[in-house]
Amino acid sequence: MMKISFKELRKTPFEVKASVKNLKKTYAVQLKLATLEDSMQEDAPVESLQAVLGALENVTEYVVDMLKLKPAEIDTLEELSQEDVMAIAQRLNMRLMGMTEAEIEKALAESDDDEGLAE
Repeated sequence: MMKISFKELRKTPFEVKASVKNLKKTYAVQLKLATLEDSMQEDAPVESLQAVLGALENVTEYVVDMLKLKPAEIDTLEELSQEDVMAIAQRLNMRLMGMTEAEIEKALAESDDDEGLAE
């Protein structure tokens, strides 16, 4: 069991088991997000919106399942912005794949630096 804190949801850390079962769920949600881009078609706005909604549902369900959220915590999660929910899921993914908090902070800082560069 690993402890992981999400102050946005509650003060005490969550305990998450680093099991193959949870790792499979992690890869499944990542696959869903990776295929989201393929689903985004300008000529099919309904399908694109369905894909976005489906992905957001998947990510929310993943966080609820992994952290074993209580109803009040689920409400708190759903009151967060899409960006915050995605950040929670990303951090959870990284931890389940074996990264430490320090490695996650470094990786996120590097990706923030990359976003500031002109393409």
